[in-house]
Amino acid sequence: MALSTELGKIKQLHNAEAGVLSLYLSTKPSERDKWEINLKNELRRLEQEVEASGDESKRKAFKQLRDRAEREILGNEHKLLRSIVLFAEGNDGLFELHFLQLDVDNDFHYGDKPKLDQIEKLDAEFPNTGILLAQLDSITVYDTRLGEVEDVVVFDLDLDTDQWRRYQGRGAGGRASSSSQIDSFDSRKENQIHQFYRDVGGEIRSLHKHHKWSEVVIIGQDRSANLLKNELGLDVERVVNRNLGHAEEEEVLRRAFEA
Repeated sequence: MALSTELGKIKQLHNAEAGVLSLYLSTKPSERDKWEINLKNELRRLEQEVEASGDESKRKAFKQLRDRAEREILGNEHKLLRSIVLFAEGNDGLFELHFLQLDVDNDFHYGDKPKLDQIEKLDAEFPNTGILLAQLDSITVYDTRLGEVEDVVVFDLDLDTDQWRRYQGRGAGGRASSSSQIDSFDSRKENQIHQFYRDVGGEIRSLHKHHKWSEVVIIGQDRSANLLKNELGLDVERVVNRNLGHAEEEEVLRRAFEA
């Protein structure tokens, strides 16, 4: 689940026996050559502090936490964006690992409760954003918060039947447009595409209202991105002129939020 969805559970964590690990680790491009070293050094520092405390139950619990944290993070290195945030409870309790497209300061803490200062600040500063991936006969809508995808809606136009369909859910993402690379159509198909964008513009306005997006970002090649922006009737924070029709979610997020 998305981190924003789990924040309520995380805020309630309290474990005096096995402890709670809070980890904020920067993995932005300028840190890519040292994030793994920072991870190992900071976890080692915490382990030494726990050993020095003389609490045997916490020593065992933290050893398990450290091993799992390293294993899960290093095993998902391909998901790296700009930061890693982890909240993990000892003795196989809650374990929430997230790769975010937001910047954090390196901070590792182990105690009875989670350390929430940075995530609460990010939650206030980066509320819901709608990312619209525009292709000529397909528009993918990503509902995001805290730089993570919470929901996906895809609108596909069938140029042969002049009908469009809506697909919802994380499995809907990644549908490739059949025509996004075609530069010219006959006049009938041009009219179909314009009508499709007008219809979907209304659907997106409803999603904007429902999800309370604070920002809208459009990604697409010039023609499709501009067409969607013109039909949308909403304030658009920025337009990213790239063809990401076959891109993974991580790449879409990276391009949408990169400075």
